Amino acid sequence: MTNRNPRLLLLLGLLLPTPLSMAMPLGHHGGLVIHCKDPRIDEESPAPETHLERLETLSFLASQNTDPSTIKVRINVEPVPHTLSIERSGDYRIRVNLQSPITEGRAWIKVTAMSDDGCDQIHTWNVYVDRAGKTP
Repeated sequence: MTNRNPRLLLLLGLLLPTPLSMAMPLGHHGGLVIHCKDPRIDEESPAPETHLERLETLSFLASQNTDPSTIKVRINVEPVPHTLSIERSGDYRIRVNLQSPITEGRAWIKVTAMSDDGCDQIHTWNVYVDRAGKTP
């Protein structure tokens, strides 16, 4: 039994994560994230909590520290394709043209992205679609 103790200790050491390894986040490039800056997502169009007759397009701005390959857009949990262009400021303009417009109900828009240095961001907003197109 004494011959197996070093193996057992090694096995337990590999299987049980240490508090230090659990506390240190990894960036999407694989390195440790000690300090990072979240990507900024703003200038939503249509604006949050807007009431419209129909939703066909939307756009928003992502800060220049955003890794453009990580930007994902979902409307009501469904992924939607988007296009990306670079503004003069270095920020990214993201545009979505829906294949089928939303003509009724709530559109819950969710954007996820990561910064160049490994911080992640989740940004959500609602747009309400009804025939009147105005706030009740």
